Amino acid sequence: MNATRALAAAGLLVLCFSGLAQAQTAGRVWPTERPPQPLAARDIKFPPYEIQTLPNGLQVVVVMHHEQPSVSMRMLVRVGTANDPKDQMGIAHLTASLLDQGTTSRSAQEMNDDVDFIGGVMGAGAGSDLTFVQMIVMKDSFEKGMRMLSDMARHPAFAPAEIDRQRQQTLSGLTVSLEDPEYIANSVFDRLVYGFHPYGMPDTGTPDSLARLTRADLASFHSRYFIPNNAILAIVGDVTADESFAAAKKVFGDWEKRDLVPDKFIAPPEPTRRVVVVNKPDAVQTEIRVGHIGIPRTHPDYMAVNLAIRILGGEGSNRLHQVLRTERGLTYGAQANMDTLKEAGDFEAETNTRSEATGEVLRLIVDEFWRLQRERVGEGELSSAKAYLTGSFPLTIETPGAIAMQVVNALFYGLPLEQLQNFRERVNAVTVDDVQRVAKTLLRPDRLSVVLVGNAAAFTPQLRGVGFATFETVELGDLDLMAANFKRVGRAAARLAVPPAAVMQRTALRYRQTPAATRPPAVPKPEDAQKAVALLDRAIAAKGGLAALRGLHTIIAKQTLSSPSDPGAPKFTVTTYIQYPDRLRIETVIPGGLNILGFDGKEAWVKNEQGVHAQPSVVASQARLGMRRDVVSLLLAAKDGAVTARLLPDVSSNVAGSITPHVDHVLELTAPDLNPILIYIDPESSLITKETYVDDAPGRPSVEERFSDYRLVNGYQIAFKATRRIGMQIVDRLVSDVKVNPNIDQALFLRPAS
Repeated sequence: MNATRALAAAGLLVLCFSGLAQAQTAGRVWPTERPPQPLAARDIKFPPYEIQTLPNGLQVVVVMHHEQPSVSMRMLVRVGTANDPKDQMGIAHLTASLLDQGTTSRSAQEMNDDVDFIGGVMGAGAGSDLTFVQMIVMKDSFEKGMRMLSDMARHPAFAPAEIDRQRQQTLSGLTVSLEDPEYIANSVFDRLVYGFHPYGMPDTGTPDSLARLTRADLASFHSRYFIPNNAILAIVGDVTADESFAAAKKVFGDWEKRDLVPDKFIAPPEPTRRVVVVNKPDAVQTEIRVGHIGIPRTHPDYMAVNLAIRILGGEGSNRLHQVLRTERGLTYGAQANMDTLKEAGDFEAETNTRSEATGEVLRLIVDEFWRLQRERVGEGELSSAKAYLTGSFPLTIETPGAIAMQVVNALFYGLPLEQLQNFRERVNAVTVDDVQRVAKTLLRPDRLSVVLVGNAAAFTPQLRGVGFATFETVELGDLDLMAANFKRVGRAAARLAVPPAAVMQRTALRYRQTPAATRPPAVPKPEDAQKAVALLDRAIAAKGGLAALRGLHTIIAKQTLSSPSDPGAPKFTVTTYIQYPDRLRIETVIPGGLNILGFDGKEAWVKNEQGVHAQPSVVASQARLGMRRDVVSLLLAAKDGAVTARLLPDVSSNVAGSITPHVDHVLELTAPDLNPILIYIDPESSLITKETYVDDAPGRPSVEERFSDYRLVNGYQIAFKATRRIGMQIVDRLVSDVKVNPNIDQALFLRPAS
């Protein structure tokens, strides 16, 4: 055996729990590296506002904001790229791009000159559900700016030269985008999730559809949707309500109201487990998108879902980044997003990684979807996500333009403007139970859509091993977002990557998450399962053999603990008493006395100069888990089938002074009630060089422990040196003496009388 039993037990709680660390070191704890506490929340005071609807149906909202002598006017029209006719895809985007490029009374150059003369800013654009035009001017140009806004919205010129120029810019952008793996992944993901619902179609259209659009098409599209009863106008800035409504009536009062028949869309499909691989042979990285259909913006659980997705991969928490970047070093960044549109929405996790790590990254992403659904999030995670939302919200209403955007968006979705005023209260009202409820009801980890864009030959052999035996491969040159199988008409149907017999076994091979408590193990390939067993047997033999490990009952170890992350910290002499499977005593010599931690298999306690103190249940739980995470305990449990061993790809790392990287074999050890543990095994000696896992302690820190300086003691290989790292905290442990199977008085583990 190695010193893991002695060392892991000795430092088991010293580093993980600050309260116990203080008890063990008489007030001196190892230094911690934590982000600074957020500042006190700033009071949010949304400016006063008034709303009126003009006789022609134009909804006008005025927000008084007198901090600057400027006014922002933002008009939102309820038409977007989702309203593109099937044979005119891209028309909404092209129409919006032309609104600020000349009107029937001003050329594009004249408009720009006029805006520059008054020191204003203008713009226009289109989204999935809406089109906007905007003007920002100084207070003394308020009415002139509003007339220019009206001219853009109501009287675009659609000059042939400008149409050709905007069309060519869009086509050039598409040419570049269709070689960009990120754009391709996003576009295929939208089509996969939304099907042939308009949200799944390319916003800017296709080269063919753009080429067909005429000036008459644009004028007809504009005439149908750009009417006052289909628009909202927000006026925000250094104005009064009376002068704003008067100006709006003066400028827009003659805009003719007309009936508009709402468009009807087909419903998006139900979440479906489907994997599409877009083959780009020259790629060295894989773009990965994972997710499924989500919720519309008006969903009653919007805020709880928002926080749940932020915990998964958003600002303020981001489990995906923690696992993929911080713990595994598999990517430069990972995130999860939630799009909430008028008709529907989607949940999407995204990242990129090197080709050879694609399978592992995909598995870990899906694991995190499962974990969010099946495990309650921590109060700390939820608090961090809440703090980000409430802390960043004031920044979204600092300027007149930003306020205008918030206001028109709220009105567009039919949300009360009071929600902007009580935003912080609504965020803070979400509980852990709310997050768990929406995760259970709205997440479908068993029906995730997956898009992988990269060198298919480099990563598709990995997919079966991580539970995705069936997938479709599309060559980049054949990609057609308008086809059901994503392939151009006339090409062969997208092939399955497995023979028909394997398709019949799809239910048995369906992905099963592994790296969290209560999760069933994945089904490995038979050859990989055999390799895992063989590697496990070699590691057991290197430790001393199965019989010797089963005969290990007690151990006493003396060691010295020091902190290289804090050169000024004192060293501590520690003696550890262990009786397997679940008894522990740690004696730490400190200036002026002795601190003792005990665990009798059920309860944890501490004895020091202040007396004897029972420890919280979380300390006992962590002591119990720490004993189970002991390397030898894990090897025996894996041999007995109590934990599942799964072979992962080899991992290489650079070694100081060596020109060739060091390569380790890796086993993942999991159990229904144990977070996954990775053990790294040297190919030559079969000795364990490293163990990593995510702890169940508050904050779920990642733990790494490296073992070296192995020596043979009574038939066991013991690592006399270990380095334990939790975040930026590092503790070195050097063993000076080890006794194997000594007699230990059972009273040592029991809590003494106070």
